[in-house]
Amino acid sequence: MMFEQNFMPEGAEINPDTPRKKGLARLFEILSRDLDGIFLSGALAMLVCVPAAILAGIALWLGSLPLCLLAAVAAGWLVGPALTGLYDTILRALRDEPGFWWHTYKRAWKQNFRSSLVPGIVFTVLWALLAWSAFVLPQITEISLSFALILLLDAVLLLTLGNYFWMQNALFYGSIFQKSSNCIRMFFGFLPQTALSAIVQVGYWLLIAFLIPRCAFMFLLTGLWVPSLLAAFSVYSTMEKNLHLEERIQDIKNY
Repeated sequence: MMFEQNFMPEGAEINPDTPRKKGLARLFEILSRDLDGIFLSGALAMLVCVPAAILAGIALWLGSLPLCLLAAVAAGWLVGPALTGLYDTILRALRDEPGFWWHTYKRAWKQNFRSSLVPGIVFTVLWALLAWSAFVLPQITEISLSFALILLLDAVLLLTLGNYFWMQNALFYGSIFQKSSNCIRMFFGFLPQTALSAIVQVGYWLLIAFLIPRCAFMFLLTGLWVPSLLAAFSVYSTMEKNLHLEERIQDIKNY
């Protein structure tokens, strides 16, 4: 299925004059039309993250912070391109862009591979540091409630800022500093939507943590694409309204 060119042909079932649905109706429309590409992009992203997760897990089991960070650096260099490819697929679905998934996915990898390497390593290292603080540090010393709340806040920041960063990385070229500063601006500028994206992502991971290992197969099915889709869906309409993303993309195509 991944390599067959039997996906929706360009222009199929898309009428640009039809008003877009809103809310859950819009989400169901996207899933019914583009679920195959989003699911496969998420599956590939999760497959790429497996080596980093395994190496970091071994380091956490050994209780070594340097080894955990080294594992994140060694295995995290492909995480960025994989997440960029996933968000590129999601954003194309959100803006109703027709085309063959595998063709656009490969193009996203080629165009964003170099720009995604360093951010992917940085995010992987930050998540490894957070995981070490949450799972290893409590075994070494007593953790206060305030410190636990700080860890939860760190997780929320990584999830929400990561969502904005990977959306930008899939949309346009720019320096890491520029995209990072834009993340902070959008975090506070779109605060209600940011809060919604944090709620859906934290809620998803808490549900997965509660179900695993009893329903590990559910995690294999939903993987990374469900929280990424819900987070991007939460903020996309506001980003489009304020930044005119689709108009700019269309102007670039017509240039």
